[in-house]
Amino acid sequence: MDEKKNFWPVLAQVIRAAVGYLGLYLDDLLLIAAGVCLTAAAYEQYGKPAGFAAAGVCLAAYAFIIARSRGGGKS
Repeated sequence: MDEKKNFWPVLAQVIRAAVGYLGLYLDDLLLIAAGVCLTAAAYEQYGKPAGFAAAGVCLAAYAFIIARSRGGGKS
């Protein structure tokens, strides 16, 4: 009987954790997709060098955001 009482709170914790990880994944995916769109637009409008420059800026910005989200830069 105790197993049934314990099931729902544990299930709620698992679902909260899964939703949190899914949210992080979708947030990262959205950021990468925005970088791809920006790079493609720069390539189409201004050529290959601009596409590479936009890709480099997007990768640097993404690396900075990831480093900050993991606690980088804190003393």
